[in-house]
Amino acid sequence: MFCTRSSSRPVKILSSLFLSVCASTFSVNAQPTNTVSEDSAQPDVLFPVASPQQPQSRLDYALTQPDALNSFRQLCVNATQALCFDVAVDRIYAANGYMPIWESLMLREALYTRLRTLDYAKLMPGMAERIMELEYLEAKQDQRGFDILATDSYLVYQVVMQQMTKRPSLLFRHQTLPQVNHQMLTALETHPVNAFLRIGANEDALMNSLRVNEAEFTVTQRSLLQARRYQDLAPHEYVPTPRLMVREGQLVPNGHKVIEILYQHGDLSEHDYDWLQHEAIITNRGAVHMALQRFQQRNGLHVDGIYGPATSRQLALPYEEVARLIALNLHRNQFGATGAERPSIRVNIPDYHMIITHKDEVVFESKVIVGRTARPTNLFSSALSVMVVNPRWNVPETIKKEDVIPGMKRSPDYLQRKNLTIINSWRDRTEIPADQIEWSTVDPETFPYEFMQGPGPTNALGNVKFLMPNDYSIYLHDTPARGLFNRTKRNLSSGCVRVEKAAELADYILDYQRRSQSYRHFVKTDEIDNINLPRKIDVDFTYVTAWVDENDVLQMREDIYGYDRPIREPVEEKFSTLKNYRRY
Repeated sequence: MFCTRSSSRPVKILSSLFLSVCASTFSVNAQPTNTVSEDSAQPDVLFPVASPQQPQSRLDYALTQPDALNSFRQLCVNATQALCFDVAVDRIYAANGYMPIWESLMLREALYTRLRTLDYAKLMPGMAERIMELEYLEAKQDQRGFDILATDSYLVYQVVMQQMTKRPSLLFRHQTLPQVNHQMLTALETHPVNAFLRIGANEDALMNSLRVNEAEFTVTQRSLLQARRYQDLAPHEYVPTPRLMVREGQLVPNGHKVIEILYQHGDLSEHDYDWLQHEAIITNRGAVHMALQRFQQRNGLHVDGIYGPATSRQLALPYEEVARLIALNLHRNQFGATGAERPSIRVNIPDYHMIITHKDEVVFESKVIVGRTARPTNLFSSALSVMVVNPRWNVPETIKKEDVIPGMKRSPDYLQRKNLTIINSWRDRTEIPADQIEWSTVDPETFPYEFMQGPGPTNALGNVKFLMPNDYSIYLHDTPARGLFNRTKRNLSSGCVRVEKAAELADYILDYQRRSQSYRHFVKTDEIDNINLPRKIDVDFTYVTAWVDENDVLQMREDIYGYDRPIREPVEEKFSTLKNYRRY
């Protein structure tokens, strides 16, 4: 299939002998190959198995026992050959004159990097075996076998990535991705076979298809180093204690297991670990207390050094699970804005934090409050369209049914205390007197009117809200309940996202819109101001529970919605569609 000279790069031979080689190469029952000696004056030609007069393909010996290629059985549906996409691979090599594609070491490493993200994330059964097969063929210096299998693996990767793009909620359902099939390949919007045909032997173009964003690829490589380290650690046997509460100076139960885990996570130094191993008992003081604080800081827990239930649960996470979460979140993190020319707001829900990046720099950040598990914040992408100063609050349907109507049934002055009025509908805002309604007979499911809260200090939206197109009535807003931002765990809202630094965010947006008036100018008028935002600012609501930061420190956050692991009442799939509402 490939032709090489002993002292030069591969030489292309365009003869009829090679025109059918790919289609006939993938026989599972073929025998080990014989090749022409490199000392011969003729090039080392690898002949097709279809010709009975010629030696058989060197690929085929890798398909026989004990060196069988079996990963396709798990990766693909209805595959009868050692490859998932044998026909497509045939087309690619035919168009490329049967020349090798994966000669470059950097190109191979880029492919390995992408495949390992799927392996470590446990998204594709069979991917670990496929990587081992590639490594085996490479170690055997089987250029033909490796090259063909690498090309097939590239197509598998592209199909899988397209499936994620079409249905990203698969990354939040704690299940493996569907096996790939030929229909998935032909249905791709940008067909990788056609891309291969365009790329041909252009190594740079193929590299760019694997390293589309250099900064993202660097983060991926750094993250996989951490994932691999955790993957290679021997499992620990620590079991969390539900009602544990070990304060500073107290004895740590299973202390030697605890310090070993803290050491493996990098929160306890090697010097302190070596010294503590020889102690008969472990107490929560000194190096142990500080290591617990570092662990809590990295995991988004309350940093007090107290060895309590939340810290115990996070310490009990298996190392292999940590590796899985690092890789899984690499895939989750690929969704959202990538352009650096306009500002981009990114809200990471389990981190209770938002940032604005512009031209690859973080220009703003703030704590946020997100939806509780029963009323989660949806995951989606959009762009700010309107900023409303001194807003009214249109009470959402869920809050109307579950909070307002039950509140009126309990207390007749509920509406007055909350500055709420009843209106006929969102289009017809005619006010309905509350005393005309027999509240004891009201059914929340059939109540025909709406509730609206006027501007003022008690308004649930504070002094400003930031609107964006979406189907979920989700937006960013201010809040009068400032004390809630002091909490570590801030999944407290009914879905919308409350911003601690809402005033600073408003000023940033006005400045970017080139408005001369400040945010305070609009607030002081006490009038409702709807400010259009023609200069687009992207917004992405994401769910990332593990990442390696700029200092190569692993950060992890509590899985508040059960997207990493099953919980008793799982969040519905409709909340994790990652639908894109941007129209530019």
